[in-house]
Amino acid sequence: MIDHVSIRKAIRTLISSVPGIPSSVAWENRDFTPVVGVPWIRETLLPGEQYKVASDLTRETGLMQYDLFYPSSKGTETAEALVDAIIETFQPDTGISANARTMRAFRASGRIENDWYIVPVRISYLAHSFG
Repeated sequence: MIDHVSIRKAIRTLISSVPGIPSSVAWENRDFTPVVGVPWIRETLLPGEQYKVASDLTRETGLMQYDLFYPSSKGTETAEALVDAIIETFQPDTGISANARTMRAFRASGRIENDWYIVPVRISYLAHSFG
């Protein structure tokens, strides 16, 4: 069985170390109220399908998504600098737990919703377990 608790914890530790990460974080399934005008991030774990390979090994390719929220109408430069810092931190083959490594980090298109400019950053990982 893939250990999502360890994967989430390890990715949280790394994301927290990225220079410029806002201190306001909407951790998945935790109470959070954003303050208009104050940047924040939202976490979402997107586990993938688990499948068996040789020697009773279970594998999964999943994603951790962080949506970066910045005040709208203020430009993209600050958000894009943070995106670059996250991608730099999560280089391919970065160890994120005893049984998981990153595959790549990439951004999706930014969009404006209400008072926010939102840029999703996705970190793909490959995890495995025995038995």
